[in-house]
Amino acid sequence: MLVAGTHNGLIFTSTNGGAYWNPLHFPAQIASTLHALEIDPENPSIWYAGVESDTAWLSGVWKTTDSGRTWNLVSETKGMAVWSLAIFPGDAAIVVAGTGVGVFRSSDHGTSWKRMSPESNTELKPVVSLAFHPANSRVLYAGTTHLPWRTGDGGATWQSIHEGMLDDSDVFSINVDPLKPTRVFASACSGVYASQNEAALWKKLETPKGAFRTYFVAMEPKRTDTVFAGTTEGLLRSADGGHSWRKVSPNAVHSMAFDPWVTGRLFFASSTAGLLVSTDDGVTLRESNFGFTNRNFTTLTGAGQQLYSSSVYEPISGGVYRTGNLGLRWTHSGEPRPDQLLTMSASPDNPELLLAAGYRGLLKSADGGKTWVPAQSPPGSRIQGLATLPGGTVLAATEQGLFRGTTEGSWTQTGSQQATTLAVSGGLPLALTDRTAYVSTDQGNTWRACGSPQDGITWYGLAFDSGSRSTAIAATSGGAFRSTDGCQSWSAVRDGLRAETTSLALFHPVRRGEAYVSQGGRVFRSMDGGLRWAPLNDEAAAADSSVVAGPSSLFVLPSAPDRLFALFPRRGVFSTTIVTKETTLQ
Repeated sequence: MLVAGTHNGLIFTSTNGGAYWNPLHFPAQIASTLHALEIDPENPSIWYAGVESDTAWLSGVWKTTDSGRTWNLVSETKGMAVWSLAIFPGDAAIVVAGTGVGVFRSSDHGTSWKRMSPESNTELKPVVSLAFHPANSRVLYAGTTHLPWRTGDGGATWQSIHEGMLDDSDVFSINVDPLKPTRVFASACSGVYASQNEAALWKKLETPKGAFRTYFVAMEPKRTDTVFAGTTEGLLRSADGGHSWRKVSPNAVHSMAFDPWVTGRLFFASSTAGLLVSTDDGVTLRESNFGFTNRNFTTLTGAGQQLYSSSVYEPISGGVYRTGNLGLRWTHSGEPRPDQLLTMSASPDNPELLLAAGYRGLLKSADGGKTWVPAQSPPGSRIQGLATLPGGTVLAATEQGLFRGTTEGSWTQTGSQQATTLAVSGGLPLALTDRTAYVSTDQGNTWRACGSPQDGITWYGLAFDSGSRSTAIAATSGGAFRSTDGCQSWSAVRDGLRAETTSLALFHPVRRGEAYVSQGGRVFRSMDGGLRWAPLNDEAAAADSSVVAGPSSLFVLPSAPDRLFALFPRRGVFSTTIVTKETTLQ
């Protein structure tokens, strides 16, 4: 089994060599930083995760004994920011943790812990990297945000081992040669270093221009002259112990793993390309991201057979992603540099025509997001919502109000409401502010306010039934509400739902009475116009429900009425089958 962890605590596993990845539930996901992940080499069902979080009770060493199905926070480490972990190769019961306050050691598989670095040594903290001598558990190397340290007596004494290394170097990783333990490599913000005498003296290795900051350095376990380094210039490979280097990937690779069963198969984790695999000992790499994602997704839209999403703040790989086969395969269309796409809308008349809003204004693409040109923007510093109607009408919301225009860029203000969300449901344009929802029955020329379901509530979503425009569902901070008079008055929905924040509402675009809401991280379905609700058996929603982080968008393509798509901001787009034989209304 392969295990991959992301910086924000998402954990994925693969049982087929990285061909497909499955998300696992981790209690600290999204709400923490996952700094380290180690697997017991003697018992692969035991894993350790080192976590730091602003929420104190999430920080510490997390342990699972059943391959990630259940997790427990080790009580003695609770509240500690854990930056690094290492397991002694000769005895997996010995585990060390590098924390914000020093080094701690366990001799019983992480059950109990004892400090092994002096609390008074303010230089030996925080400990961001650790490495054991392969045959002597009393010898341990520790890298800090200043310089490296070494103990040869199990922590009784420590020596600063920085001679030859640039001052104030963040030591991100240390790697001891398992075949020749006197040889040690280190990666730092100042480059790659090697030592031939147990780190008594370091030598900075020459690397290609631009490859200064080095995230990790690793040796092939059985052929230790083959060395890899992840740098700001990309992934480097050396076949002669670091004397010369060749760049094998431009991506920012932060860690790697060697397959102990398949010779020459290596796995890499990159912040720009996701997961990568090599079958020729790292000479060439290819992406292996099927089922895996950890991008900053902002929007989900579609028309015809095309579905689009976009991610922001992703160097090289940000921008528009599209699928024409209901999500089986996504392609990266590109990014309209230097802007970021915050919201996007596909034309119902032409699935290749996209409008998108970024920090710099409105953009238009006529080829499914491959190329973009600036379009005339409505007044206002930033577009907060977009909706495209049949016939080429476009609606936009800025801080100056609501505007109606065309794909060619002419705009007329139709309302002063400062809406943060625009949508089309049941053929009706909708606009939401925090405190009020508005509906238009004339394609956005005029707007009327809906009645308030409850005093002081915040609006999150509104949907109208395509078969009966008098029936509507509201998603609010006070729960879900139902209207049968065109959103003028409301009644609370409690059959299957709770009186708590409901973040999304969706009526099926072609099947009357079928509706969906998101509450508590789960997606619920109604088949009777919103009277009764039951949760979908959806693994993606269930995984995120533990941190109350459900989907940010729900979507059904009219051309594919039996699939419900859900966008999870960090997990990507999920889909589930929603076939129904009949729909009943009351």
